[in-house]
Amino acid sequence: MSLERAEDTLNKAEFWLNIDRPPLDAPVLWIGAGTRDTGISLTKLTFQVTHATDSDTNAERDFILGELKRSGVIGEVRWHQEGERLNLGRVNHYVADHEVAVATLA
Repeated sequence: MSLERAEDTLNKAEFWLNIDRPPLDAPVLWIGAGTRDTGISLTKLTFQVTHATDSDTNAERDFILGELKRSGVIGEVRWHQEGERLNLGRVNHYVADHEVAVATLA
């Protein structure tokens, strides 16, 4: 989508009303990603404050899954290889380093 089209879409009420919702009793798929912040820095050209992240996203994924499991808020975790077709209903294309974890809420 072009930047102009995205800006035009964001300015319409239909985008913010989000009428494309599943029924209240249907299971919902939540997608998340995590990185571990390791510091702050300034961007080179604008000198805006930004954050530095650890390059090992696998370690952060494993930490998040471990904490969720320890807290008892997720059940089974299934692992999928990058590019593998997930039979989870409507899912957008995804890119990962090698594995994607799918966990069921407890």
